Amino acid sequence: MTTPFPLLRLPRLALIHVFQQMELIDVIALSVLSNRARILSKTSCGLSVTSINIAAINHSLNLDIVLSDDKKLQILLCLIPANYKEFVVVSVDNKTVIWRTLGLSTTECVHRILDVTNCESIQELKFYETDSFDELPILATLPHIEQIYISRDCNEVFVHKMLEMLSKVTSNIDMCQDWFRNLEQFQKVLMLNMNSITIYAMNLRDPTRVRLSLDDLLISNAVHLHLYDVMISVKTLNRFFKLWMRKKSNPRLEHLKFLTMEEVSPDVLLKGLNAIEMPQTTTRTFRVSDHTNSRCREKVVTGGLDVMRSDGTRATVAIEAKAGTTILDFYVWM
Repeated sequence: MTTPFPLLRLPRLALIHVFQQMELIDVIALSVLSNRARILSKTSCGLSVTSINIAAINHSLNLDIVLSDDKKLQILLCLIPANYKEFVVVSVDNKTVIWRTLGLSTTECVHRILDVTNCESIQELKFYETDSFDELPILATLPHIEQIYISRDCNEVFVHKMLEMLSKVTSNIDMCQDWFRNLEQFQKVLMLNMNSITIYAMNLRDPTRVRLSLDDLLISNAVHLHLYDVMISVKTLNRFFKLWMRKKSNPRLEHLKFLTMEEVSPDVLLKGLNAIEMPQTTTRTFRVSDHTNSRCREKVVTGGLDVMRSDGTRATVAIEAKAGTTILDFYVWM
């Protein structure tokens, strides 16, 4: 019978040396044992992570942890059945081990991992094939989520509840548009006070897919609104730009982007805008102002068509047609 080694009773300097020699997986495992072990793991090891991503997949949470040396660690937390919640599955270097949670709840496990790794926010949270609400109360306790991605497999009821609970802890939302059967729910997404909202239409040939109206654009509240193959008429865009020039649209808007397989007539789009065509030799760098979480930090804009708002703010309309698609960008120079 071996005698237990009193690790936590070692002198402070000796403990620091021991923790520095430990692998990440061992440090996290040790932190689960007790609150004192958590504090010592955090203060003695000095772990630094590049990012932590979470995927919510069918009653489980998968945490992908990337260290500053690019080493990766995967942690699986099962939410049902109840007896599975007593265990944590950990994979690193093609090896898998199972821990007991020793009475910690799933929420406590997640926060302990974030605390020990000195991670202040989640880089990306992805939802796949999710129709239960089990994970939402856990995820709602996270300090900040840089970006949320919603796959086409998530049903409308779940997405509505998820946005209701998590919209206050994130800045950027990417989603697929398959589940937008209810126009009112779609409008609620556009109204979210986000840094960026990106929407992809998955059923491109479905004539019943959502068509954006002028009112939809006017209620949008994102700094960056990116719409891929979402239906909208060129006349509606023209009317929106005219209202922007009169300061009667979203004042936060800095970048509006459309990608469509439909034909875009420049004459119809620019009618009445008094746009000034800039020479192709004109290059300007579009930078995001005062939005530290933006994923659209910098882009070089060549040429384009400039329009002026009533307060003197300038914006550029850029149209690019290629391979059967048209890309339209609207940059506001703040």
